[in-house]
Amino acid sequence: MLRANEWLRLRLIGIIVCLLVAGFGLTNIVSYRNAVSILKSTILHNELPLTGSNIYSEVQADLIRPVFVSSVMANDTFLKDWLLAGENGTEQVVRYLDTIREKYGVFTSFLISEKSRRYYHFSGKDRFILDDEPDDAWFFRVRQMADPYEINIDHDQSSNRTLTIFVNYRLLDYNGNFLAVTGVGLNIESVRRIVERYRNNFQRNVYFVAKDGEVTVTSDGGPTPGSRLTALTGLKNIAPDMLSKPEGQYEYEREGEAYLVDTRFIPELGWYVVVEQRQADATQGLWQSFVINLWIGFGIIFITAGVIAWAVTLYHRRLTLLATTDKLTGIANRQAFDETMRRLGRGQRRFAVLLIDIDDFKHINDTKGHLRGDEVIRAIATRIVDNLPKSDLVCRWGGEEFIVVAYDRDREQARALGETLRADIENAAIEMLEDGSPVTVSVGITTWRDRDTVDGMLLRVDQAMYQAKRDGRNRVRVAAAVPPVPVPVAG
Repeated sequence: MLRANEWLRLRLIGIIVCLLVAGFGLTNIVSYRNAVSILKSTILHNELPLTGSNIYSEVQADLIRPVFVSSVMANDTFLKDWLLAGENGTEQVVRYLDTIREKYGVFTSFLISEKSRRYYHFSGKDRFILDDEPDDAWFFRVRQMADPYEINIDHDQSSNRTLTIFVNYRLLDYNGNFLAVTGVGLNIESVRRIVERYRNNFQRNVYFVAKDGEVTVTSDGGPTPGSRLTALTGLKNIAPDMLSKPEGQYEYEREGEAYLVDTRFIPELGWYVVVEQRQADATQGLWQSFVINLWIGFGIIFITAGVIAWAVTLYHRRLTLLATTDKLTGIANRQAFDETMRRLGRGQRRFAVLLIDIDDFKHINDTKGHLRGDEVIRAIATRIVDNLPKSDLVCRWGGEEFIVVAYDRDREQARALGETLRADIENAAIEMLEDGSPVTVSVGITTWRDRDTVDGMLLRVDQAMYQAKRDGRNRVRVAAAVPPVPVPVAG
């Protein structure tokens, strides 16, 4: 007998097949003129914006890694300590910058000290930032920013004025005071490669335009770099509207040819990406395709229906997995725990529950950052999983809490397991605190009892874990075998 969700998938596939058949039948009724109109609308409002979105996504993806690298540099205690110590030993910071450049494959890496106004470059070609130098104005802008970083396109003074995409990250001392600007740079050639690839693959002109209308990077067949939209035939009529909106679709004529255009503003670069296609290229061969589709359309529909059925089933399974998996650690989440407890509550199987909380985790986040805190959570999750048989369930319970369902264990066996996990995490020295001690965990334990409830069990294990905290942390505490008799409170 089919389940409700299986019926839903079958109904969805049936609806999709019906829509495909109906759409195909109607498409073969319309005239060639309407077909051209539909194709034109599809290109203008779907395909070109999709190309623009893909380019935007690729530019963003290219920038994610440099932003992360710059963030790591700005939070590196070596740079902070070196600056605070008086910038002694220039070769140390040059070697650091060169290592960053080679490790992450960036075009350039740099550090500018607020105190000395010295520009340290990975190549060792140091210079000084000057108040009255126009090329250095960006530094004084960044030091006044509220945001932690900016992405700026400029000429690299230390690399023959090569046009470069810079990630300028503010570096603060341990008290939040401005110390320096550090970061990395990407060669603008990475943007040019994206442009040429889309030109070669899709025969569409792709070019980037600055806010003032100047063409900056272009593909073969596009406007000449350095030209302005307001001076180009056809484009000059729509340029004011293009440069006043974050995105838009347009049509214009040039030398008797109609062009379809999509524009999208990329705030990270401060440029517009323009994708245009000659209408004749899009509609060429439309009639032949129309006739061929008449014969093979129904066959494609049935093949598509099979693919859709496979895809729907596949993604349904993936969604089920995602719904029960913690994104950060890859272990089960609270929903998976709830489903497991509902199943166990109806059976007679003996099991124990361990609630594990990372000690002083807020201090780790506050002093070393949330990224390092996430790494600690992942590392501890790995240690827990490695010390348990695959049959046991490990879940992320909260921000820094984990819960374990350990099968076929009584109180003493569960206590021994808790001690094993606690000692392993302590000895692994996943993270060292400021006093030199390793990060530790506190563990609360309880076992399932006759006529027990999930809420009652969670209350006991939570109390046991907090007892471990009160007893000095880095402890294992087991809930009492018999619940204490509540003492009446006067008033």
